Amino acid sequence: MAAIVFGLSLGASAAAASVLGGAIAMLANLAMALVALSGAPAVANRIIHRFYVAEASKILVTIVGFALAFGIFESPAFPLLMTFALSLLAYWVTLAFARRPLVLEGE
Repeated sequence: MAAIVFGLSLGASAAAASVLGGAIAMLANLAMALVALSGAPAVANRIIHRFYVAEASKILVTIVGFALAFGIFESPAFPLLMTFALSLLAYWVTLAFARRPLVLEGE
């Protein structure tokens, strides 16, 4: 949706930058999920360690994504950053409203 708006208002390069911004956010969150949820169930300190590594991988994917977008593709900054921010906002809003009650095993 953002790519269409930016494409119609600012042109094709803005639309492409918008798609890249959304892709960076999606790939960073995918990397975090894959690392955090990989492996067998573990004790609490191993789980925390896994989440630290997952967050580091998310930050790394984000940095590499921005480096590629600005360095190689020379994308316009405004559409790329706005779509990246909107994508993150969508994740946060979804998590805020998608609460489910905690069900423990054996209950």
